[in-house]
Amino acid sequence: MNIRFEILDELKQEVLILDVAGGEVIGKIFTPSGTNKDIPNAIQVCGFDEAFSLWGCGVFCDEKGNPKKDIQLLFNKNSRMDKYHKVNLDLCGRCLGKDKCNCEDLRLKELKEIIVGKIENKCNFKGLVK
Repeated sequence: MNIRFEILDELKQEVLILDVAGGEVIGKIFTPSGTNKDIPNAIQVCGFDEAFSLWGCGVFCDEKGNPKKDIQLLFNKNSRMDKYHKVNLDLCGRCLGKDKCNCEDLRLKELKEIIVGKIENKCNFKGLVK
């Protein structure tokens, strides 16, 4: 699956993230961020499945040459916009779980988790990889 970006509305400052093959909207980027769009100078990215640990960005830095941060987000084609999704705010206001709290799934993955997954998928050394 490949993704592409489409500016939805420059005035609303929203960008759609689409699955190239199916044309489905699988995510969205908007600013200001926050539930009430009350955090200026920040973006919110919705629809991704996993976030990988922070890195030092090799492209951006401050005036002293200190690197800015870089994060990778993984999108899958199983993401869909759901205007009618009912969430239980009393259950968990952080993960917006429908039937149960899903906060254990809301974490950054480490590089070794990504590499091990690639090794296991490409090789038959599953018993040797820890």
